[in-house]
Amino acid sequence: MSENLRFYKQNGFLHLKNIFSNEEIGKILIDAKNIFLRQFIEKKYIDICKLEDLTEDYFNELLFKLFEEDFECVSNSGKQIQHLISLHSLSLSSKIISLLEENEIKTPIISTRPVLYFNHPKLAKKKVYHTVDAHQDWRSMQGSLNSVVIWIPLVDINRNLGALEILPGSHLKGLITNHIENGFGMVSLSNEESKKIITVEAEVGDILLFSSFLIHQSGNNISNKPRWSCHFRYNDLDEKTFIQRKFPHPYIYKPIETLITSEFPNKQDIIETFK
Repeated sequence: MSENLRFYKQNGFLHLKNIFSNEEIGKILIDAKNIFLRQFIEKKYIDICKLEDLTEDYFNELLFKLFEEDFECVSNSGKQIQHLISLHSLSLSSKIISLLEENEIKTPIISTRPVLYFNHPKLAKKKVYHTVDAHQDWRSMQGSLNSVVIWIPLVDINRNLGALEILPGSHLKGLITNHIENGFGMVSLSNEESKKIITVEAEVGDILLFSSFLIHQSGNNISNKPRWSCHFRYNDLDEKTFIQRKFPHPYIYKPIETLITSEFPNKQDIIETFK
């Protein structure tokens, strides 16, 4: 058994440094920000420009402004971000698949779609949308017992930015979720458990791999910047209880039945598109 695997089995997590290059991670962040840039230009907040023409502070100022003035636009843009090809490509990286196999995920399979977060109190109508208290991911995944989560920072995330906080060894407590809140299996921590929480400050290129039973929570983002990160979940098709339970899948994906934009498109819109 490798030293990493031994540590993982005992503590329920691995913080792995410099797994990806800055370029690999930066591509996702650029793609995500460019979705918002298109809306900044459409709203005439700024003239037509490239992302590199904006400072980080100015970009954030515009993002906060868009949230205040058009929440629907931010929400829809956020949904598009979840479908970035660069994001999905990273979730299928050979580096990640190798790490899963090294941690005894014999036949990895994706549990649910990748998630890209851009968290800040100024970009949320409820606390749970920017800071999630102690929870376990297995309650929403309901997959293999050895299922894992891979959390990847898209920017350097320290305490001020709300670095992830974990309770080492808590995966061995099993499923102790006492209720579901916005899809998260919430957990009540004792004072003694709260004292054992550790903060994982992570840099671009790092990976935090952890058991879906590990208790973790968001730190408080007290900075003036969003906390950009992505989150992948994997099950193991060869885990015996997963097979015995007929491979349960708790996620529901379906389109709405009504037109989001009424009376659109008309015939002329289509003709213009294919000119």
